[in-house]
Amino acid sequence: MLSRQFARLLTLALSVLLSLARPQAASAAEAKADASADPVEKVQKLNRYAMQLFDDLNFALAEKTLFEALGVLEKHNLASAPASLGTHGNLAVLYSVGLKNPDKAVAEFKKALVIKPDLKMSKQRTTPETEANLARAKADMGLATAPVPAPKPIAVKESAPEPKRPGSGGGLKCPDGGEIQSGDDVTLKCLTAELRVSSVTLYYKPNGSEEFRPMPMGKADTSGGVTTWTAKIPGSDTNARWVPMYFEARNDAGAVLASSGRADSPNVITVKGTDAAEAGSRTPGEGDEDDAEEEDRDEIDDNNPLARLENERRREREGSRGTWTFALGMGSGLGYAIGKKTEAFGKDNVQFKSGFAPAYLGQLVPEIGLFIGRNTAMSATGRIQWIQGSKYGTASGAWSGLLRFLFFTEPDGKVRWYFSTALGGGEGVRLRVNAAVNDEQGNPTGVTVSDTVRGGPFLVGLGGGMAYKITRRWHWTVDTQVLVGIPKPSSVIDLTTGIRWMH
Repeated sequence: MLSRQFARLLTLALSVLLSLARPQAASAAEAKADASADPVEKVQKLNRYAMQLFDDLNFALAEKTLFEALGVLEKHNLASAPASLGTHGNLAVLYSVGLKNPDKAVAEFKKALVIKPDLKMSKQRTTPETEANLARAKADMGLATAPVPAPKPIAVKESAPEPKRPGSGGGLKCPDGGEIQSGDDVTLKCLTAELRVSSVTLYYKPNGSEEFRPMPMGKADTSGGVTTWTAKIPGSDTNARWVPMYFEARNDAGAVLASSGRADSPNVITVKGTDAAEAGSRTPGEGDEDDAEEEDRDEIDDNNPLARLENERRREREGSRGTWTFALGMGSGLGYAIGKKTEAFGKDNVQFKSGFAPAYLGQLVPEIGLFIGRNTAMSATGRIQWIQGSKYGTASGAWSGLLRFLFFTEPDGKVRWYFSTALGGGEGVRLRVNAAVNDEQGNPTGVTVSDTVRGGPFLVGLGGGMAYKITRRWHWTVDTQVLVGIPKPSSVIDLTTGIRWMH
């Protein structure tokens, strides 16, 4: 019966706390909206939202949002100010990679170059397309010696072979790009028709290598005059940010009949995922000093407040590894006391029966944590317990320290769930009980006293909870965990709520 009542209490408490969080989150959103009254801050917000749309492949709405940012800049006579640099740069990235319109991309790069003639691409937005379009813009403005040929678009497309045309890849159709996760195997397929092809070769750069590696493609099928060729790039070779590649079809004499991509303008597979993608893009001999130089480069939105917001958005998208957390919570709990004798009066013929102890305890829970993986964190947590109404020598509380490991789910909107394990000790946990006083012969006297029962001094536990994102740095948490004492096995179920700050 008590366990059912406790479950109902937990459900009711969580419902009340969640209802309280909604107005707090709304207030935070309103405060943020008020802050955006400043035109530069409004442009920052629009750019951040646009690039989130870009990452979600909603290119049309991203373009509309960036146009709105340009409208704000023009209205406040900031069109030539540093604040517009990031907007033109983001539009150039959108036209280069998303909307596949190099002419518009070059036009936006030229507008950015008027503000900053020596601008370079930011690391997180560098692709062969953006680099080529930026080089072309610089060449048109006399800031570079010659334009760089634009690479093939990054999009997986396969269609029926076209008739061969002189100087083209007619008769050979191969993937001209794609997107994979770091460490994935990649199976590539080419089609040939109307050509007397004896072999097709894939050339690719493994893990950011400077040289192309040849790989003969195998003949998989021939039907209707079309031959299918396949090859697989192993996952051990896909740990760079990109995998450049091109294909050549040859006849029996070894002459090239058709090609898809070239060594100087390859097709490109984009690699996403773990840090290995960044590490794999380094050439041999590069180290931390090169990383520092990379960070110090002038980026598209250098001297622009949007740079900070873009870096924060990128960190948020790539995961939380290396993020420190500081939290403070308050809570209470329900325990199960095991044994016969109490702490203060156990020697005076005072005994109790094992069972649930009322929630006469409360605790303060400070925590310092570190994300050691995208979804994994460890923390040092305190449990500073206070017991109300202590008197006549009974304990007034207990303190303990816990090492916790937390395992998070992927974010689902503003809510992120987790479960946890805990190990630690100190004074353990204490539960307040009412115990019977016996006479010298051990018979009940009908008198009861209030005393404490201890679990511990060592503690082990399991738990879980949720984190509700109020802002990017501030989260509201609800946490519950079961702690069991060793060697004294009295236990407690804690329910704690508090605020967590992410750094």
